[in-house]
Amino acid sequence: MRVENGRSARFWLDNWAPTSSITMSQVSPGGHLGIPLNATIASLNREGNWRLPPARSEAMLELYAYMTTIELTSQQDYYEREIQGTTTTKFSTGAIYTYLRGTISEPSWTKAIWFPRAIPRHSFHLWLMTLDRCPTRDRMIQWGIQVDPTCLLCNLAPESRDHLYFDYSYGFALWTMVTTRCRITPRRSWSRTIAQMEMLPLRKAERLLTLLSWQATVYWLWKERNDRHHNNTFRSVDSIFSLLDRQIRNKIQSFRESNPTLSSQMMHRWFETTPTRSTPS
Repeated sequence: MRVENGRSARFWLDNWAPTSSITMSQVSPGGHLGIPLNATIASLNREGNWRLPPARSEAMLELYAYMTTIELTSQQDYYEREIQGTTTTKFSTGAIYTYLRGTISEPSWTKAIWFPRAIPRHSFHLWLMTLDRCPTRDRMIQWGIQVDPTCLLCNLAPESRDHLYFDYSYGFALWTMVTTRCRITPRRSWSRTIAQMEMLPLRKAERLLTLLSWQATVYWLWKERNDRHHNNTFRSVDSIFSLLDRQIRNKIQSFRESNPTLSSQMMHRWFETTPTRSTPS
């Protein structure tokens, strides 16, 4: 607490004394010293003079000595916060959390998952997939759950995260249709696709469109997998692409007012190429 007019700085309850001076924990508060518990700094000053009870300890003498250096002004009292030598008047939950957590190096894939204008549920799902935390059948078997290990989207190979994205015809066909719109070469393996997303060009429209499309592809394939598992419903690659296409278009149009140039560039790129349609089983 930085004291200006002293009207909100409380003598006992606010941290207004400097660290080089006395701390409030060294002085026992109470009415027996003649200063009420909720007294403000301003209430102890009359016409520029301090009205303080006699000091009863070295700690109080030190505090009184510091108070003689304070000149009350007409400005409002305010708080300053210091973290690792940096002082600010604004409170930042993120800065406090980072300080308490300590410095942790971010993985290289972070910026490909958490970026402005992303679809939150897509980013969150992709984050779980990147950490391999989703309940694919290989993980369920590791947990001791008795399930059929066969992939629900191809019925040929064991289901795993790396298999779903995109090491089989159904998933790779959808990813090929999407990458045709984004004008990049599709990769069949999870690790190579992650590396590809990390190395995208810096051109904002192309990068944003590709990342949005990639996250949507991962999301919709997982949704199709869950629909087959829980609801026994099956959709073709073309049907899923139609849903994905509508979602991407709606997302692009959602920020037309805030950035019309970027929206137009992305929309033009998305419709510039017609994807090759494929409907594997």
